[in-house]
Amino acid sequence: MPLKAHCSLLLAVTALYCIATVFAMPMMIPEERCSCLKKTVNRINTRLFQRMEIVPAGPHCLKTEIIITLKDRSVVCVEPEAGWIQKVIANAIQRNGQRK
Repeated sequence: MPLKAHCSLLLAVTALYCIATVFAMPMMIPEERCSCLKKTVNRINTRLFQRMEIVPAGPHCLKTEIIITLKDRSVVCVEPEAGWIQKVIANAIQRNGQRK
């Protein structure tokens, strides 16, 4: 095979490899896989809380999520901007700081 044919073949294979690599790469748009589809702003009595989880925004979801598991094992998502939950979080942080 002449040198010109080798160069053409190498160029074609390299181009195909580059195209295949670009199409195989995941898109750079973050997929939202938020746990909370619906959020409430309604106050929930903290005595009913079994667990409160704060999930910061990240590649999995563009929004901060507050997920509360109640003692009856039901799960409620709370709007992070709700004033009552911000007070609950502030009180929990303050109580945790006093224990140390």
